[in-house]
Amino acid sequence: MCHYSKYKYLILSLTIFLALPFSGMAATMSVSPNTGVYNTGTSFTVRVIVNTQGKPINAAEGSLRFNPQELSVISVDRSNSIFNLWVTEPTFSNSAGTINFSGGMPSGYTGASGVIFNVTFRSTNASTARVSLTGGSVLANDGQGTNVLSSMNGGTFTIQPLSTSPTPEVVEYVPPANTPGLPQVTSATHSDQQSWYSNKEAVLRWSLPAGTTQVRTLLDGNPTTIPTKVYETPITEIRLTDIPEGISYFHLQFRNAEGWGRVTHYRVALDSVKPESFTITQSEDNDYSKPEQVLLLKPDDKTSAVTRYQIKIDNQEPYEFIDKEKKGEVLLPKLEPGYHAIIIEAFDQAGNSVIATYSFTIIAFTKPTFTDFPSELNEGVIPVIRGLTKPGALVTVVLQMIGVEGVSYIVTADQEGVFNFIPSGSLVKGVYQLTATAEDEYGAKSETSDSIRIAVQDPGYIQIGSFIVSILSIIVPLVAMLVLLVIGTLFMLTYFRRFRRNVSRESSETLTVLSKEFKQLSQLLELKEKSLVEAKKSKKLNKAEYEMFLELKEALSNSEKRINKEAADVKILSGNN
Repeated sequence: MCHYSKYKYLILSLTIFLALPFSGMAATMSVSPNTGVYNTGTSFTVRVIVNTQGKPINAAEGSLRFNPQELSVISVDRSNSIFNLWVTEPTFSNSAGTINFSGGMPSGYTGASGVIFNVTFRSTNASTARVSLTGGSVLANDGQGTNVLSSMNGGTFTIQPLSTSPTPEVVEYVPPANTPGLPQVTSATHSDQQSWYSNKEAVLRWSLPAGTTQVRTLLDGNPTTIPTKVYETPITEIRLTDIPEGISYFHLQFRNAEGWGRVTHYRVALDSVKPESFTITQSEDNDYSKPEQVLLLKPDDKTSAVTRYQIKIDNQEPYEFIDKEKKGEVLLPKLEPGYHAIIIEAFDQAGNSVIATYSFTIIAFTKPTFTDFPSELNEGVIPVIRGLTKPGALVTVVLQMIGVEGVSYIVTADQEGVFNFIPSGSLVKGVYQLTATAEDEYGAKSETSDSIRIAVQDPGYIQIGSFIVSILSIIVPLVAMLVLLVIGTLFMLTYFRRFRRNVSRESSETLTVLSKEFKQLSQLLELKEKSLVEAKKSKKLNKAEYEMFLELKEALSNSEKRINKEAADVKILSGNN
């Protein structure tokens, strides 16, 4: 019994030992979708996903390999990845045909379709292109880093050449009798099957006919695929996430008791990436003297074509240009000479856009010159004015009287560039200014010419008369003023002589009167002195009184002398010596 128990425990232990590794290695890594049919030169997107089989994981690594002669990588996108930490971010080499990655997330992940990254390929040659996963590992979130990867599944894609022969008729699936009709799919997010969208998530809806027992669906790049994913409980709506870049088809089919019915293939076109680049150029031999310039537009969009542009020239309002013929050329409206800045925004069919700028200078040709013109002109005469410019050009001559708004005339230069300008009527008196600009047969414009001036005046005989009148108008007032000056001078001389005589007479009379008055004052002073002496008992003046009378006499004598001297000077000035 003990011997049996010993073997029983040995067998149990061996079973547990052998079962542990296989039960732990449960995760799978694969490419989705794993098949598809594409034309050469087109792009398609696949996802690298991990299925944890219900067990939590926290890291994965590996390599994606492809034949560079069959496929080339356009872009690798990890924006929707389950991983947020990367030891080696997904990097690709088109020369080696590899994409290497190594990432993880501390919190762990559990799920059946965890996206590690998306890769967009461009098919290059007709072939059966294989994309394989190698050298991979998926680590369990068990604190020990156990590798739980059980399998790695690549993909096989059929790349067919573009057919130059008429498109062969597509053989549609023929359903049995009395099966459901063609499903009618609608979408609030991707309603127009002919349009492109940038939204990666599409919601599709449909109605179930009576008696529907099952529904099956599929999303791939083939427009005629029969769907394979079966819903035992019929659904009426599906939400498609992470739709690959490019054109995909959603296939829908109903089943009733009689079998599977017709298949609907609903087109979904996705372009969520703006054009990779956009350049604006002009031809090497471009003529910058022409006002109409052609720009060469070179947008690079790998998915949907760029045909719509918003063009802004200098400070003008932008306008829309649709490149219906897809030539990548736009003819700008006529531009004036000078510097111009162009801003163009290019839109792909999904509405993604990129902006480019460009600038150039329109060159004005040599300005016209006036070669034969009068500087002076009689009123009433019509002048003939000649100039020189570009042969065959239209010349706009602006004739402007100073201070008055100008009038424009258009004349044509001959094959030698000579132009003649004759005003429509005679010119009135005044000063005129003339300028000219030219425009050639292509619309190119010149700079404005140097201005010339013409003085229009009265005829010669009128000028002479006017000159004489002008001279007389100056001489007559001068003669009148001279006569008045002579008369005034004579009057002043006569008046001055009379004045001198009067002054002499009056000065003599004044001296006589003054002499008489001073004599009387002296006599009066002596009388007062005698009266004072007689009034005193001593009959004698004291010293103070004597000195006072002496000073008065002296002051009176000095005053008389000064007045006589001044009167004598007046007589001398009056000419009476």
